[in-house]
Amino acid sequence: MKDKETEKIKTVLSFYMLANNLKYLIVDERESVANQVYGSMILATAINSEYKRVDNLGETIRIILLKTINDYSKDKLFSILKKMDKGKEYIAKSSNYENMPCHSYNDFAFDCIEYELEMEKFLNVAYQKGLASVNDKKLYETAKNYGLFDEIGNDDKKNLEIFKFYCLNTVLKNKDRSGWDDYHWNVSADRREKISEHVVGTIALAAALDSEFDFSANLDEVTSLLCIHELGEIEIGYITPFDEITPEQKEEIEHKAIIEVIGDLADKEKMAKSIFEFDERKSNMAKFAYYCDKLEADIQAKIYQDMGYQHPLTEQDNNVVLKNEKVRQMVTEGATTAFDIWYGWDKDIYKDSKVLTKTLNYVKNNRIKK
Repeated sequence: MKDKETEKIKTVLSFYMLANNLKYLIVDERESVANQVYGSMILATAINSEYKRVDNLGETIRIILLKTINDYSKDKLFSILKKMDKGKEYIAKSSNYENMPCHSYNDFAFDCIEYELEMEKFLNVAYQKGLASVNDKKLYETAKNYGLFDEIGNDDKKNLEIFKFYCLNTVLKNKDRSGWDDYHWNVSADRREKISEHVVGTIALAAALDSEFDFSANLDEVTSLLCIHELGEIEIGYITPFDEITPEQKEEIEHKAIIEVIGDLADKEKMAKSIFEFDERKSNMAKFAYYCDKLEADIQAKIYQDMGYQHPLTEQDNNVVLKNEKVRQMVTEGATTAFDIWYGWDKDIYKDSKVLTKTLNYVKNNRIKK
């Protein structure tokens, strides 16, 4: 007899992998589909802050993700969603908008996908011409004359804040996750995961886990938070637990950076509060978002290992992680692979959740295919 909980975990991972695959679909020389999804989500966040297009931003963000997965993997998506507790709901949201009941969430999601494509196209041309400063009002005026804000709104102050926020977030489309760099695990993939792509993965994982299990958290709030939880890395990059900085110092630096990135958006206080709540991890919402953030990284580490991109520990002489006393102890006790270290370091994070502990163990003991 099949273990129902294990079957649900397998379904969660199957759904997540459809989103993970978007990281490897390159639509031009540097831009992945996952990056475009992230840009659309960021635009939704900024536009809704200024113009209040929808009451529920989290639902719009999920629709952007589901619609994009549907565009690239419709048959696989529907096959997986039919097994999920919230599958019917997600199928409706992933279908073509023209065939859906018309309501604001779908329209707004579709608009943001279109806005992202136009913004990306404009910035590529602008940067080639040397208009590189995101704080340069001339760049905004050029974008305005280009027609980028014709459908968004007619308030210059609001539009400038939207534009600045979006441009700053494009940094995360081009910035590798530090854990995969030469200084840490030296992942040998031709193209390493970007921070923006990690964010998209966390949102997919949250949607799948919430469908199959009860975490007593508001998924819409979790989704909106995960969309912006890496804003601090725009200014300071990703600081791993193995870098020479205390958690308190890291939090102080990140909070200052977050406030600077959010700028003068109308929802700036709400956005900053949710990120600070994420760091405190006291509410169910913040805890669940944190679990998704960590588990997504654990799964990606296992994917890299299963794909042969993680070097053996014996070939990691310059890896700062292996200088950590706790990690050296893991090696002494038998850790032989990079994922052994990831597993040993993170497993206690999920100790209060039987489901997440079981999920991590499943990932450890099974090949996770791209």
